[in-house]
Amino acid sequence: MTSTDLQNQMKQAMRRLGASVTVITSLDGTRKYAMTATAVTSLTLDPPALLVCVNKGNGLHHALSSGYGFCVNILYGDQQHISEICAEQDKGEAKFNLGNWLEGEGRVPYLEDAQASIFCDLGEAHIYSSHSIFIGMVKKVITRDEISPLMFLAGNYFSPPA
Repeated sequence: MTSTDLQNQMKQAMRRLGASVTVITSLDGTRKYAMTATAVTSLTLDPPALLVCVNKGNGLHHALSSGYGFCVNILYGDQQHISEICAEQDKGEAKFNLGNWLEGEGRVPYLEDAQASIFCDLGEAHIYSSHSIFIGMVKKVITRDEISPLMFLAGNYFSPPA
């Protein structure tokens, strides 16, 4: 089996792993960054920590690898438009023209009407191939009442019934 065959098989397998859609945000002191991600997961509760995986070619990678804090915004089912614009590489800070963005501690942007916003300080970073794994030490969490996640499965967005 070739490396390309294995990569294609892996891609097909991962299309079967549904995930909540998030937008990770940061500020490097002068510039704001936003990136749509599904490679986010809880790591520990004691201490509260999560991990995010970011491609080294993404602008957000610069901010996180420089040690800046970040926020993981868990999107509602009706926020696909925000996910789509934050997934575009060439939009830069224009990504923040859509949605209700506020500034948290350290001026890190967060989506006011996300299901949850999890603010983190950078704990550790580990490089693996084309990506880095960033461990966020949770310092603040804002949640909203309704649970209605935007999900991604098999290349499509959907929101499961409540």
